Amino acid sequence: MSDKTLQRLPLALAALLTCLSAHADFTSADGKARLSGFGTLGAARTSTDDALLNYPGQGGGVDKQWGMEPDTKVGVQGSYKFTNTISGTAQVLTKYRASGQYQPEFEWAFAKWQALPSLAVRAGRIGAPYFMISDFRDVGYANTAVRPPLDVYGQVPVSSFDGLDVSYQTELMGANVTSTIWGGSSRAEFSSSLRSGASEVEPSVVKIKNSLGFNLQAEFENGLTVRAGHANGALTVESGTATSLINGVNTLAASTSTVAQALGIRNAVLADVAAVTNNLTTKGARASFSGIGLAYDQDNIVLSGEFTKRKAKKGYIASTTGWYALSGYRFGNILPYVIVSKIKVDDPNATVPGFSGLNALISNQATITGALTPSLGATAAAQTAAAISANARTIIGGTNAVLNTQKLEQKTLSVGVRWDATRSLAVKAQFDHITKPAGSNGLFLVPDLSADLAKGNSSFLNTKKNINVISVAVDFVF
Repeated sequence: MSDKTLQRLPLALAALLTCLSAHADFTSADGKARLSGFGTLGAARTSTDDALLNYPGQGGGVDKQWGMEPDTKVGVQGSYKFTNTISGTAQVLTKYRASGQYQPEFEWAFAKWQALPSLAVRAGRIGAPYFMISDFRDVGYANTAVRPPLDVYGQVPVSSFDGLDVSYQTELMGANVTSTIWGGSSRAEFSSSLRSGASEVEPSVVKIKNSLGFNLQAEFENGLTVRAGHANGALTVESGTATSLINGVNTLAASTSTVAQALGIRNAVLADVAAVTNNLTTKGARASFSGIGLAYDQDNIVLSGEFTKRKAKKGYIASTTGWYALSGYRFGNILPYVIVSKIKVDDPNATVPGFSGLNALISNQATITGALTPSLGATAAAQTAAAISANARTIIGGTNAVLNTQKLEQKTLSVGVRWDATRSLAVKAQFDHITKPAGSNGLFLVPDLSADLAKGNSSFLNTKKNINVISVAVDFVF
């Protein structure tokens, strides 16, 4: 558990304890104002110290030591009816974020106009409806498992958007059908590495602009719900690490222009500059996300599943496919369940450069020293050549590390049990067996990607791993 986590943990626990003792679901006397909330007090540990388990994008996670980072959170939601047709809703959620701290943020802040009994319009900050349980993915009490299957829900780093949606409800073939069109923009911080050598790495900023999507959901009286959705937008990833590497390779190419020309590798160096720039630049890339899902909850039987696809057109954000299937059976207030899930990479959308030019600068260090000696002197020439070699190695290693963040393949088998202790509190325990192949980081957070890459065949990336995760959680609503 990180120092930052420890500094924020007492505040998070205090907030949770306050919520547990709060009066449940307050509604004003006139019925216009309502205040409610939810939270999770969770802890988890894994069977490895080589990488951290977290929700993708969080600035930390858990290893062999028990930690509360991935799942512990608390949210408060309030709404107010201004008229019979116009209302406002806000939700503040405190959870472990990309900064490596527990921070509160507005997840929702929207106005709603119920134009007709069947037609509603919302504007403001709204939950992004990429998944079947998008509206309550953070409400642990509303979900069967400790956490939504990450092999599916880890594919999209944003959970809300700023914009507008329009929903229409109707009865069709014995089902309550809701169709929604939505559009806007999203922004979220995302951490894919904690360190680069001895230096901390600032989280990247993920932006999706000009999003346009639709959802179609049908709820049947027999407990079956079916959902389909699609969204697309312009994806931009602002990464300090990627920007530093692009600037670094351009500076190196400019400073070694004469030497590279003399060695006959100038074109190869320029090709490496173009490759690094093209692979690490993700600005305005067309991206889409599609998903279908179903859920069945009737009598004692609980079933659900989703199949999703993420597609990106350029840059280093991989196109992926994810799916999961959940099955459970209630015995009174005890619900054991099993989940199988998988994520695979369909297209990495970026190819690791050959780095023939930069490798030539490294392997010809002695020749470069000799070429620079007449103008710089022997000592300065040797130092300059060594610096050129070191910079080239840093750029190669850093570029590979960034590209490796999109090697996500893994599969998961989970077994768990949920105990509904009261009408507003559930206790859960879950065991996950995660298998990631060699050549993949899975959805784990490797704290120092460059250092891991330097381990070669023994690195987390290049080693097949079977990792076990134990999680316990107390979910509550109030």
